[in-house]
Amino acid sequence: MGKQHSLAEIASLLRGLKRIIVLSHYNPDPDAYGSSCGLTLALRGLGKDVVCINESGILDRLLWIPGVNAVQNSFPAGDWEAVVACDCGDGARVGDTFKEKVLGFPLLVNIDHHASNDFFGHYNYVKPDACSTSEIICDLIEELKAPWSADIATCLYAGISGDTGSFKYSSTTAKTFDMCQRLVQHGASPVAVAQNLYARNSLASVKLHAEALSSMKLQEHNRVASIAVTADMLARHAAQKEDADPLVEIARDIDGVVVAILFKQDADLWRISLRAKDARVDVSKIAGLFGGGGHKAAAGFRWKRSFAELEQKLMGEISKALGAL
Repeated sequence: MGKQHSLAEIASLLRGLKRIIVLSHYNPDPDAYGSSCGLTLALRGLGKDVVCINESGILDRLLWIPGVNAVQNSFPAGDWEAVVACDCGDGARVGDTFKEKVLGFPLLVNIDHHASNDFFGHYNYVKPDACSTSEIICDLIEELKAPWSADIATCLYAGISGDTGSFKYSSTTAKTFDMCQRLVQHGASPVAVAQNLYARNSLASVKLHAEALSSMKLQEHNRVASIAVTADMLARHAAQKEDADPLVEIARDIDGVVVAILFKQDADLWRISLRAKDARVDVSKIAGLFGGGGHKAAAGFRWKRSFAELEQKLMGEISKALGAL
């Protein structure tokens, strides 16, 4: 829809607005919440009337991120001037219930770091070499000259930590650490963020992981690890859908595994997460074949047909990608 704009242009636009909707992608991760809630708080600090929305609403496991408790799961009525989409790799990532209203809004701003982004906004700032959208929001807040607070800093530190896997992914740069130093100076607590992100597991999630891992499949000479989490498994352990999310990282980290797959059943569809640890395998391209997207090493998509068909087609594409190694 649009072209690339500068961060200065985005800041100038936002400074001139009074009533703004901020949103992030459905099934939000720490970067989605961190970037959108951080920007919401910063814009409010400039005296703007801002509402933060997400199709998935509030996820309990990320309720500790400042502002998440006020996230709404419906598109607000009223005289709003602009929608700002954070961390959405394409227009569909805003969610099925929001898509028509968001993409049809008279003024849409797209701020993102996914290489697969299709520039769906009227104003776009897409920076694939940023470690996270939260990193971009840090720069935007400086450009806006908005006042900092410990809550804003915590939002953005959480987003950066989450999207870098606690600084262990290749997207981590010297700028990442420089920015985190400044966020700590503004009041973010690395210890509190790390404990909330990586050291809080419910008993239900542990039991779910045990069952799911026991049925993990290894294919392609043990180079592909796949885990399926069904609705029955979630119900059996009284687990939440998001409790399954760490499983794809656990599978990826097995020695010899190149690609990890998490199949997660959700109502009438499957949510698929892909991870790769060989730079020669681009899982965003594989996800793109199924209508999804993401990063080279981390991507995903949704599937509404049969699981058997999904598994067969996806493994076929992954086999092709591994054949080049």
